[in-house]
Amino acid sequence: MAREPGPSSRNRSVVDADSVRVSDLVPRFGFLAESLSPEDNAGVWREAVGTLFDVEDLALGEPGPFRADLTSFALGSVLLGTTRASGQRFRRTVDTIARSNVDHIILQLYVRGGFEGVAGQRAMRVQPGDICLFDLAQTLDTRASAFENVTMVIPRPKLAAYLPSLEALHGLVIPGTEVAGALIGRHLQALLEVAPSMMQTECEMAVEASIGLITACLRAELQRADQGGGTAGEGDRLIRIKQHIEARLGDADLSGESILRQLGLSRSVLYRLFAPHGGVEAYIRSRRLHRAFFDLTAPGARAKDVAGRWQLGAEASFHRAFKAAYGITPKMARAVAQLPRSASPDDPQTPRSVLSRWMRGMAAPYGRSTN
Repeated sequence: MAREPGPSSRNRSVVDADSVRVSDLVPRFGFLAESLSPEDNAGVWREAVGTLFDVEDLALGEPGPFRADLTSFALGSVLLGTTRASGQRFRRTVDTIARSNVDHIILQLYVRGGFEGVAGQRAMRVQPGDICLFDLAQTLDTRASAFENVTMVIPRPKLAAYLPSLEALHGLVIPGTEVAGALIGRHLQALLEVAPSMMQTECEMAVEASIGLITACLRAELQRADQGGGTAGEGDRLIRIKQHIEARLGDADLSGESILRQLGLSRSVLYRLFAPHGGVEAYIRSRRLHRAFFDLTAPGARAKDVAGRWQLGAEASFHRAFKAAYGITPKMARAVAQLPRSASPDDPQTPRSVLSRWMRGMAAPYGRSTN
């Protein structure tokens, strides 16, 4: 089971790293329902998770008021936390993605309760003991019963180095009855158990060990489901090709032909590996649009400059491709990104919790450090 927040946290609603005398410990954030009125509890909850999800229907149809406890640990660039909360609806729309500017993968263990819904176009049903994953660059809409879970939020590049198809992770559910699900679940609980006493100097070791275990399990699961590029050898090759593409997305001469020349591949192998993505040229274009999406949410971004940076053609063609991919125009993405992210009655521009400020700080699109 997930560990209860420590006794020292029970006399305050928000636990902040500055209140800890031993500054070498990993930063810890959170709040407890028992320390807050139901209205304040709901407000702090919305603030804390607003970077990731829009939440609705809090405790709808339940006998008592909404309650949520949250404890999170900043393990370097990775967030680890545990949550207990009433039932609710979680949504992540294109607007949410643009507003939050977070390009990460979420991994969750459901200890109690569960949810049903869709991730992209993929139907999901999660029960106690299951592992589920979300790509925060994609949409979702789920309804959860009262639950307890353990969550890890991981920067995309940390997984891209080991997995051939991160897109296939969105909406993936690994039953807790399977070996992979049990291994990941028990590891998350063990990591959560030691997190309160972990030193910041130990974070990198703990995170890298965790990523190694998690990606080994996920890779086996993707291959078993025939989503990971076929054989293990082809999966390794696909990872190398995608890393090559990612490092050269801004190069004007990046193409299927240049990949064939530079990596010494046969045309048939390249086409087979990228067939699930609609072909290598379609994959390159989708990754360029992905980068452009997050660049557009930066202050002062101009569509013309972003299109040029990622070799997406003239502004008009970029506009059409962007709208086809995301359902909104580049102008709309910029406008949404500038909307206030906080609902504080005192200052709508200022977040009310240490956790939400840290969550915004962890939003590290490509071009900023995620290590």
